[in-house]
Amino acid sequence: MSLTQQIIAKLSAQDKPYEVRDDRIKGFLLRIQPTGKKTFIVEFARGKRITIGDAAILTLTQARNTAIEVLGKAAQGIDPREERRPKSEPMTLRQFIDSQYRAWAESNHKSGDAHVKRIEACFRDLLDRPLIEITPWLIEKYRMTRRKEGIAHSTINRDVIALKACLTRAAEWGEIAESPLKGKGIVPTDTKGVVRYLDRDEEMRLAGALETCPHVYLKCMVVLSLHTGIRRGELLSLQWSDIDLGRQSMVIHGPNTKNRTTRHAPLNATALAALQTWKGDTDPTGLVFPARDGSRLDNVRKSFATLLQNANITEFRWHDMRHHFASKLVMSGVDLNTVRELMGHANIAMTLRYAHLAPEHKAAAVEKLVGAL
Repeated sequence: MSLTQQIIAKLSAQDKPYEVRDDRIKGFLLRIQPTGKKTFIVEFARGKRITIGDAAILTLTQARNTAIEVLGKAAQGIDPREERRPKSEPMTLRQFIDSQYRAWAESNHKSGDAHVKRIEACFRDLLDRPLIEITPWLIEKYRMTRRKEGIAHSTINRDVIALKACLTRAAEWGEIAESPLKGKGIVPTDTKGVVRYLDRDEEMRLAGALETCPHVYLKCMVVLSLHTGIRRGELLSLQWSDIDLGRQSMVIHGPNTKNRTTRHAPLNATALAALQTWKGDTDPTGLVFPARDGSRLDNVRKSFATLLQNANITEFRWHDMRHHFASKLVMSGVDLNTVRELMGHANIAMTLRYAHLAPEHKAAAVEKLVGAL
C-alpha cells in the first residue's frame, strides 16, 4: 500500500512484529513492534537495511526523503552502512534557490526574478532550513501569522503558491522525495468579490485630468488600458511591430501574457487615436512605451498616482483599469464569452466575476415563472 500519515496512525500493534511496505518507494517500509513502536526502515539490497528513525518523531515525508538518499547512494555502488566519509549537510531552501531554481525560474517563468524574490522575502525564516525539514505545519504557522497582520487570504495564497512551485521542482529534480505542500497550502477565497471600476463622474474627472497631463505617454497608456483591458506587463512589452493601425488591431504575444497564449485585440476609435498621437511624438520602432534609455519601462507609479490625485479618484489601482474595461463591456450587454476572449482569460470561470453586472438575463429567467404556482 501507499503509506500515508493517516494509515500509519491507524496501524495497531500485534503479538509479533510486522512490516508494511510502501508502494511508492521500493525498499521503504514501516516496522510495527508489539509495544506499538513504529520505525521507518529502508532496505537498499537483499538483507541490507538501515533504520531511518522513529515514526513518532519523523514525518512520512522526512522519512521518504532519507530513504531516497540511501537508495540513491546504493544505486551508485556505495554501501550507506559502510560509508565513513562525513555526511554532507542536507540542502537548504536558500542553497536550492541559488544553485538551481533561480536560473530555471528566470528562464521559464514569465516574472522569474519577481517570483524568486517573493519566496525569499515571504519565507526568509525558512531559507536556511533544510528542504526536508519544511513541513505543512510551518506553512500553516506562516499563514496564521500573516492573517493576524491583516493580510488577505488571496495574498497569502499567492505567497504559498510561489513556494509550492519551488518545492515541486525540488521533488522533480530529486532533491527531496516529495513536496511537503503537495495537495496542501491553498485556502479557498471569494473570487467574485467587489470589482472596482470607474463610475460616470470618475470617468469625466479622469478625462479632464488626462487633458492637462504633461506626460503624453501616460495619456496613451491609460487610454489603451481602459479601452483594451491589456495587462500592465503586456502593455510595457508592446512593440510597434505588434500594432497594425490600418487594421485597428494589435497582437499580444504569448511570452508576455499571463497564460502564455497569444491573443489579438481590436482597437476602437479612441484607442486608435491615442496610439496615432503617441506614435507621432516618439520613435515609431521598438518598444511602444520605452524608458528614457530605450529599455523596457519599469513602472509609472508616481505619474499614475499624480494623475489619480488630480482627478480626485481614490482606491483605484492600475490593474483596476482592466476591471473597468470588462465591467463596461458587460454592462453594455456584451456576452461573457466575448469578454473572456477580449480579456485573454484562460477559462470562463475567471470572467464570471463580472456576471453580476449583467442582471438582465437573471431577471428574464425568473420572469418566466410569472403565472405559475
